[in-house]
Amino acid sequence: MFRYLAALILVAALAASSSSGDARVVQPVADPAAAAGRRLLFGSIGCNECVAICQQVHYTTLCATMTTLPGVTTPLQLLDTALRITATKAAMTEVKLDQAMKLASGMGNAMSSSLESCKESYASLVDSLQTTRNTLKSDGSNADLMSELSAAGTYSTDCEDIFDERPELQSPIPGAQRHVSRLVSNCLDLAATIKQQP
Repeated sequence: MFRYLAALILVAALAASSSSGDARVVQPVADPAAAAGRRLLFGSIGCNECVAICQQVHYTTLCATMTTLPGVTTPLQLLDTALRITATKAAMTEVKLDQAMKLASGMGNAMSSSLESCKESYASLVDSLQTTRNTLKSDGSNADLMSELSAAGTYSTDCEDIFDERPELQSPIPGAQRHVSRLVSNCLDLAATIKQQP
């Protein structure tokens, strides 16, 4: 059940972000029977190479789900999709932190300052992921790409570190934190793996 829900969330995030001009015109299929046959083969619609690349990342199921999304036909498109979905998830987590800050106003300065620091880290994470996407799209250097992704990796774990240092406080977003840090880890793995491809 969770796997299907995760796939729906990923498709919704992709659809929401495609309004920036990435939309494609869908042409009618000349031979519906041939198209139906293609749908039966997992990798044949998208990127066969991407399925193999996903076996080399830390969280293979998360990655494999992205290979089935529309528009993912090359390893670079897989990486861009992973970055876009991760940025969307990080922005959603930032909104959750905003809501938690409103509820925590009576919980003392320690909780308020911790949540504020978390929110700043997630804002930095979203910026870093967007910069990484821009670097990827402009065919920037691999060093710049990996540098931005390393920064994103740090931002993705900052909130967890903040609450680990204050065991008396409980994070309001442990599940979202874990999910975002896994997505960022996959982005790093994908970028490193794709760069090694001939």
